[in-house]
Amino acid sequence: MHYAFDIGGSKIEFGAFDASGDIRSQIKVPTPAQDRDAFVAAIAGLIADADREFGEDADIGISFAGGLDPQTGAVISANIPAIKGWPFGPELSRILNRDVRVANDADCFALAEARSGAAKGARTVFAIILGTGVGGGIVVDGQFIGGRSGIRGEWGHGNDVSGALIRHGLAGVVCGCGRNGCLDAWGGARGLERIYGQINGGAGQERPSYEITDGWQGGDAMASRAVEIFVDLIAGELALMVNVLDPDCVPVGGGLASESRLIAMIDDAVRARVLGRYDAPLVVPGHYSRDGGLRGAAMLHLLDGGAGV
Repeated sequence: MHYAFDIGGSKIEFGAFDASGDIRSQIKVPTPAQDRDAFVAAIAGLIADADREFGEDADIGISFAGGLDPQTGAVISANIPAIKGWPFGPELSRILNRDVRVANDADCFALAEARSGAAKGARTVFAIILGTGVGGGIVVDGQFIGGRSGIRGEWGHGNDVSGALIRHGLAGVVCGCGRNGCLDAWGGARGLERIYGQINGGAGQERPSYEITDGWQGGDAMASRAVEIFVDLIAGELALMVNVLDPDCVPVGGGLASESRLIAMIDDAVRARVLGRYDAPLVVPGHYSRDGGLRGAAMLHLLDGGAGV
């Protein structure tokens, strides 16, 4: 057995996987985001219950929304205040007295897709998340690459889409990272909602992303325009990443991955912009778009030399 956690700011999801990769148990509990002792107790309790159920002392993989200092294992960015700055993996390994491996959730999604999902058999995989915001993970030959700073694959930050925003008549906003012009503020579900609101007159005109995509599918002109702008913003930045990485496959996770027509539009727009020739779809819905973080966490023990910490 392999135990896996996918931890976010609001919930902790636990899964117990057998040797074939099939999930045998799956539980969700609230995240004690402000209290480290309660946070550790929640994890330890789920492990103890699984040990009793399966009669095993399994290793543990953890996927979470944040970055890790590769030298110390300290959490350097996360939406869980209780663990910020804390050597997450090493301390849990000590407390639980077993091997604990920790990695970013987008990296875990990329690992799951590369090893058994939409990119199985591919050498170079750049997996992206189109959820609340934008994320990414890079896997080559079944292993993570890079990691000097503890942050990798984050194509939603450090770029500048201001030119594209001006071209579409949109007003820039400050990203959650504190910078202006980041794709992360425009490339996820909240970004699509922001686009729709602005082209419809501004504050108070936003609609949930699922209503926008439903309207687009139904032929609504304003929703269709919002989707066209969204695809343009995504494709411009993703084409750059494709030119840099030359991936064999770009699986998509997150809530918007369920919109197969939208992913096909992004794929067409990206392949029209890149220098390389891709005759088959490159950007595709991930097989594990909903639980890739959890599944990837269960695979961390397969990596050479561990993962994260």
